[in-house]
Amino acid sequence: MKIILATGIFPPDIGGPATYVEKLAGELLQRNFEVKVITFSSTKTGKSYDFPVIRISSKYPKGIKHFIYFLELLKTAKSTDIIYAQNQTSAGFPSVLVSKLFRKRLILKVVGDAAWESYANNFKEFDSIDVFQQRKYDFLTELLKRIRVFVAKNAEVVITPSKYLKNIVLGWGVTEGKIKVVYNALEQLSEPHISKEQIKKKIKIEGDIILSVGRLAPWKGFSALIDVFPELLKKNPDFKLIIVGEGEEKKKLGLQIEKLRLKDNVKLVGKINHQDISLYFKAADVFVLNSQYEGLSHVILEAMKSETPVIVSNKGGNPELIKDNFNGFLIEYNNKKEIREAIIRLWQDKNLQEKFINKSLQKLTEFSWGNLAEQTIAIFKDTIKSS
Repeated sequence: MKIILATGIFPPDIGGPATYVEKLAGELLQRNFEVKVITFSSTKTGKSYDFPVIRISSKYPKGIKHFIYFLELLKTAKSTDIIYAQNQTSAGFPSVLVSKLFRKRLILKVVGDAAWESYANNFKEFDSIDVFQQRKYDFLTELLKRIRVFVAKNAEVVITPSKYLKNIVLGWGVTEGKIKVVYNALEQLSEPHISKEQIKKKIKIEGDIILSVGRLAPWKGFSALIDVFPELLKKNPDFKLIIVGEGEEKKKLGLQIEKLRLKDNVKLVGKINHQDISLYFKAADVFVLNSQYEGLSHVILEAMKSETPVIVSNKGGNPELIKDNFNGFLIEYNNKKEIREAIIRLWQDKNLQEKFINKSLQKLTEFSWGNLAEQTIAIFKDTIKSS
């Protein structure tokens, strides 16, 4: 079987979709699939692979780079069996057009709502993703809504990484039988074979570390996490909040840290090397993700694997990973009182920490690459059989 993986990002660019495509391509290759990857890229070349990687420079202006992507997809799609698109817009829209021209089977992966993310990035105040599905907005937002519905409805199969996202796609008018839930798998990063205290010295951060990881976007809730820190320091002056990630909110969050005089206790460490991120998870005493929306979070899985007790918002796919007071705490998004109380309670209760860690390790058995690869390949085969 010949597969094109059409994606918006691919290593060395960092992100969950990039890692997913790289790993899936390797799994498919081991099972004798012919694989090609087409991607936008910040570099002309990257690591060499045993499959072709076609890179379209992200530096081209919008419109031009998308047209080049479409032309490259046209060239490569003639002899393929399936196009597997990794998003609804930059990869999904050209994939729909090419699949119709050559009558190729199209499978779409939906890890979020592209229209909502664009809208949330452009407005200081914005509706939640659930409210967004029901209301009308400006012309551009409504156009993006129509595009993502068009792409999803014209795909043979839509794969989502959570039941929550399946329900979002159902709301777009996609028939339930076309939507398949395949949970994300935990990437196996290299394990640091040193103690927590040695790791803290290695990354040059001392104290009781509260870690949060993610794109510095408005809906990730980092501002509320910073706001509660003066009160937390009254309980424990050794607390350190470490935020890993880059994004449009970085300057705003930096000013907030300065205003609250937290420069010694709250650190924006930026983007961390892909192989080094496990050090931060292992060094952390508590992991917190106060996000308004998650499809199915890789960083929660990584925290669970690193044996770091977890506190997360009760939004999106998070409750499919964390059961409140069983293997972590679920909190209301941006509820500062709940964030503060959950951190203090977990920090003070060592037995509760151990319970959350052990139950999380048990839960992780559901999220293996073996399961993901086999379920995805089964969908590919069923799609071909139905043609």
